[in-house]
Amino acid sequence: MWSIVRRFAVIALGVVASWLLVVLVLNLTVYSPARSVELYLIALEEGRFGEAAGIAGMSRVPAVLPEPSGSLSEPEIVGTRTLASGNVVVLAEYVLSGETKSSYFTLEPAGDVLRLFSTWSFSTAPTAELVYSIIGDERIDVNGVRLDMNTLGVPATSSVLVPGIYEASLSTPWVSAPPTLASVTQTDAEYPLRLRVQPTNELKDTATTAIERYLEGCVAQEILQPVECPFGITISDRVVGVPAWTVLDYPVVSVTLGADRESWDVLAIGGVVEVTVAVQSLFDGSISEYSEIVSFLVEGSIQGTSLDEPVLTL
Repeated sequence: MWSIVRRFAVIALGVVASWLLVVLVLNLTVYSPARSVELYLIALEEGRFGEAAGIAGMSRVPAVLPEPSGSLSEPEIVGTRTLASGNVVVLAEYVLSGETKSSYFTLEPAGDVLRLFSTWSFSTAPTAELVYSIIGDERIDVNGVRLDMNTLGVPATSSVLVPGIYEASLSTPWVSAPPTLASVTQTDAEYPLRLRVQPTNELKDTATTAIERYLEGCVAQEILQPVECPFGITISDRVVGVPAWTVLDYPVVSVTLGADRESWDVLAIGGVVEVTVAVQSLFDGSISEYSEIVSFLVEGSIQGTSLDEPVLTL
């Protein structure tokens, strides 16, 4: 009888010990802070950004997401450390855009399941701040998302998931800025993305065409001083014919950012025109043809490129 009792007690103890071992193993694996970080990184790797944000405890997915989605690969947990507060710091390594990088994530206890299994949450959201600066426009493209700088606060920032590669640029018909990259690997940090836009060839060509049409209107005026034009002459003798203007060389147009960093300065130099007209000498009354070659330049400004409605003023 006692042998049966002892045997039953041993079996019961074995079951309890096995159950406790299972609980311990699950707390060290499935319900561990390291596993939470691993699941978060796997979701980022596979482009499941909504799931990643949910694992991180975020109420919404950031507007700007890591792109391309395959830039993060081979995530691996390489170490953990328990702090005096009870929080746990998890160190993860991964490949980001072909280079091995690492990030620290801090998690805190979030309660128990059935009073047996521990759950963890990110005590510091796995996000960083992109800080934007753009000279010459109020827009910026980040990983394919067009942002309006006027709506992002001062300084202009947005929160993004860590880790990730974030590329800022600007491309419009009138202005553009080459891309600049931020390799974002540390949470609760700031990463600057600075751009300076340049006029596109289309803007330069449009300004050149407008100036050439403007000059054609000037040479069409059969007077010595074409109205609101950059050239003209005075003659001491009496004009008896109709002045005829001809453009010999159209000026070369350059477009540069204005001092206000919103408009564009237009400078066209190297223009040459010729005027011919019949004149009568006030001295002896003889009539002859007079011609003169005049060099000139054109100055102006372009406004409205940030609205995609450029207006040239000369």
